[in-house]
Amino acid sequence: MKALITGGGGFCGRHLSDFLIGQDVEVHTIGTRKRENPNHHRISDITSIGELSEIVRKVKPGYIFHLAGISQTTDPIEYYHVNTQYAVALLSAIESTGITDSPVLLAGTSAEYGKVTSGQLPIKEETVPKPYSHYGISKLSQTLQGLAASHKNIPVVIARPFNIIGPGMPPHLVVQSFATQIVRISSKQDIPVIHTGNLESSRDFIDVSDLVKIFWDLIRMPSAMGEVVNVCTGEGILIRQILEKLIEWSGESIEVSQDSKRMKGIEIDIHYGSTWKMEQLLGYRVSLNLEKSLNRVLNHLQNLS
Repeated sequence: MKALITGGGGFCGRHLSDFLIGQDVEVHTIGTRKRENPNHHRISDITSIGELSEIVRKVKPGYIFHLAGISQTTDPIEYYHVNTQYAVALLSAIESTGITDSPVLLAGTSAEYGKVTSGQLPIKEETVPKPYSHYGISKLSQTLQGLAASHKNIPVVIARPFNIIGPGMPPHLVVQSFATQIVRISSKQDIPVIHTGNLESSRDFIDVSDLVKIFWDLIRMPSAMGEVVNVCTGEGILIRQILEKLIEWSGESIEVSQDSKRMKGIEIDIHYGSTWKMEQLLGYRVSLNLEKSLNRVLNHLQNLS
C-alpha cells in the first residue's frame, strides 16, 4: 500500500509520514527541496501538471494527501501560487493519468470561515465561508477546486482543521511562540518577560497526533468523498489559559507584556467548530489533553536547544 504526500517535509506532513509508516504504508513525498529519502520525488515547479503526472504514474499511490501550503508570507501572490494553483495542478495531473480511483485528501483550514457571530457557534461545515485573509481565501479556492474535482469522479475529501498543536509547529503560531520564549527564559537565555498579543481570544486546538489519525480514517471512508469535514475538538480554549500553563511549567516568575505589534488587524474572539459531521462519518470525536500536548511541544524545543 502506497501513499503520496505533498508537503511531506512540513509540520503536519512529517507527523503524517511517521504515522503512516507505523501503519505499514509505503510513504512517498513530493517537494521542491532535495531530500536523501529515495521515496522523495523532487519537482522544479509545483504547478507543472506534467511533472506531477509523471510522479503519480510512477508511484501509483493508493492514497494521495495534499498537505502542501503556506500560511504566512509577505507576498500575497505566493498564497495563491502554493495554496490554490498547486492543488489545481495536482488534481489535473491525477485526472490526466487516469488514476482516479485513489482517494485524495485536501488539507484546508478553519480560516476559510473567517469571522463568525456567536449565533454561528459551533461552526458547521454549512456555514457560509467569509474569509478575510489571503490565506483563508486561497485555501477556500483550493476547497472549491476539490469539490469540482469530486464531480469529475475523483474521490476527494476536504479536511478542514482548526488550530493544530504539536511538536515542530511553525514559529509564528501562538503556542510555538509562547513555548519558545518560555524555554529560552527557563534556560536563562532571555530575561523573564514574555511578549504576547491578544490573550482573551478562544480557539479550538487539536493535537497533531489526533489530526493525522483522522486524516487516515477520513481518506479511507467512501462516504466522506465529496465532503468538507471539520477536524476539531468542538471546544474552545482561552489563549491566556495556554500561557498560564506554560508559565506554571517553567516555575519562573515571568512578566507578561502585551505587544501591539502582535495584535492582528481583525481579532476573532471565539472560534470553535462542530464535530457533528466528523462523528457521523468516523464514529468518534477527540478531545485535547492540553497539559500533555504542551509537554510534547516543550520537550521537543528543549531537545533542539
